[in-house]
Amino acid sequence: MTVSVQIASAIILLVSVVSSKPALNVVRRDAEPDTSGHMNLRAQLIEEEMKLRLGGNLVLNEQEQMVNRLLLKEKRAIIERSRLNKTTYYPALSFYKSKKFVESTNIYQIIKKMPKGAALHLHDLAITSLNWVVKNVTYRDHVYMYYDDKGFVHLGAFDTPPADNPWELVKTLRAKAPDAVMFDKNLLNNISMLSSDPLEMYPTINLVWARFDKYFEQVISLLFNADIMRDYYRQALVEFKEDNVQYIELRAILSGFTVLSGTTHDAEFGLNIYKQVTEEFVRENPDFLGAKIIMSGLRFFESSAIKESVKVAKTLRQKYPHFFAGYDLVGQEDPNNPLTFYSATLRQASKELPYYFHAAETNWQETDVDYNLVDALLLNTRRIGHGYGISKHPKLMEIIRERKIAVEVSPISNQLLGLVSDLRNHPMASLMASGYPVVISSDDPGTWEAAPLSHDFFMAFMNLAGKETGLAFLKQLALNSFEYSAMNRSEKSRAKLLWTSKWNSFILETGLEQDLDMKMCVDDNRYKYQGLTCSQATTESSANVCYVKEVATACCRSCTMRWTGMLACEFGDRDKTMCGQDNACEQSANICCDKCADTRKTTSRSTNSQARTYDVSALVLAVISLIVQCCL
Repeated sequence: MTVSVQIASAIILLVSVVSSKPALNVVRRDAEPDTSGHMNLRAQLIEEEMKLRLGGNLVLNEQEQMVNRLLLKEKRAIIERSRLNKTTYYPALSFYKSKKFVESTNIYQIIKKMPKGAALHLHDLAITSLNWVVKNVTYRDHVYMYYDDKGFVHLGAFDTPPADNPWELVKTLRAKAPDAVMFDKNLLNNISMLSSDPLEMYPTINLVWARFDKYFEQVISLLFNADIMRDYYRQALVEFKEDNVQYIELRAILSGFTVLSGTTHDAEFGLNIYKQVTEEFVRENPDFLGAKIIMSGLRFFESSAIKESVKVAKTLRQKYPHFFAGYDLVGQEDPNNPLTFYSATLRQASKELPYYFHAAETNWQETDVDYNLVDALLLNTRRIGHGYGISKHPKLMEIIRERKIAVEVSPISNQLLGLVSDLRNHPMASLMASGYPVVISSDDPGTWEAAPLSHDFFMAFMNLAGKETGLAFLKQLALNSFEYSAMNRSEKSRAKLLWTSKWNSFILETGLEQDLDMKMCVDDNRYKYQGLTCSQATTESSANVCYVKEVATACCRSCTMRWTGMLACEFGDRDKTMCGQDNACEQSANICCDKCADTRKTTSRSTNSQARTYDVSALVLAVISLIVQCCL
């Protein structure tokens, strides 16, 4: 072989080796060196900004930092998986579509266990689960129903039903139905706003508000029965306590409660329903702090009716100062009367009657409804309900910060009632980023089958706060809920003491549970999850989804368990897999198993890549040596 042929062969071999894919895969280039100090300045600026955020000044102890790391690990994984793989970001979807995913996350399970403090923005006829209403209230005697001309069911409680509509006993209709279970399911779906996706079914604000108002028409004759309301409200307290809420403030229309005979009662009678039930519940549950009532007038009433309503509210405030918190006007703001319509009456009572006004629950800027914010502040409102438009009013934002007037934010309500479809675009995110006084509440959770408060906390955490915002944000929200409540100073002190005890227990228990949860499942007889061996745990619906392969190796359940329930799995660029009911989850579990296997192979792949790199390097040196020898 001639020298030229030897050289040509060597060059061809060298090019083929250098251009092969394995060689390219192991070539990495370092980032440009930072000679200007840019990265240090960048980190400093980010740190300064993080301190401005809600919770930015809280210092977490060692145990809290452990829980914080746990939350952020999953939060970062969910966000980055969607961002980098261009896949669906489920927390930002309509609650109708995201609910099952939300409940499958470890973040949600932690938030559900977390003591969340107070829920300060709630409405009387939409706070208890509809499932309880169907399974309990509609099984009672004297409960009637009929369908209107649009197919919506209306419920009522009467000794003798009025003749205005074709009322029939629910018990009778259920007995005639071929399937009582299906009858109840259809009844619930007819009332619930979550039987379909509200964002698709009602694409405009006015359409969705028409459906929302219809809900209240469907249940008002039922829930304004005094005996039923006592039980309904007590069940609400049970559900809020189970969701780890310690206190509520409820907006309520107090007058108009009836008994079966048809007698209608005044506002003081209504207030005492709530007062008596609250006192009984607190006696039975001393770790629950109680409730206060904010009387609601309707903003479509004539001024004379609101004048009378305010007069009654002043009297109740004087007579029940520790339970009657204040006054508000409720109803859709856009088409109804602004605060200026009632300004004379409201201004006259403002020194005696605390206000908690809804204001700017709207997308219309510089309109009467938008300027409800101005009037609410001039009338010395203690908090602002929704305040969706306030980010467009820099001067008003200064005022609420100076006066410590909290904005009551209800993310799911704002989404389902048409103000914002993607919750990452919620204007309250900017207020939270700047540490403005904000509290999270749930508005009307029963209407759309949400948890009393946990779902809204999750949405705030995953959508209104950034990727690196963790436990301190959630802790500050809980603390804010007491700080901006209608409690007096001594009540707040007691509330914070009780909450702190619950918080410390929650942190300790969560840390211990997760430390156990993240151990490798080496021996089924030695490993236990929540007191169960891996085999026993196969029927537990509380199993977590292993979101990324880094987590999969530490999750023994990913390879041993066939989940029940509806858990959404999505790994990298794989298509979303929805688990079926009962034993139909095997596909999802297998995906997790694949990820476990992928992870176990990572180390060997890495080792093989290094060996391959060394082989390539040696081969290149050999070729170069051959070329040199040929040329000599």
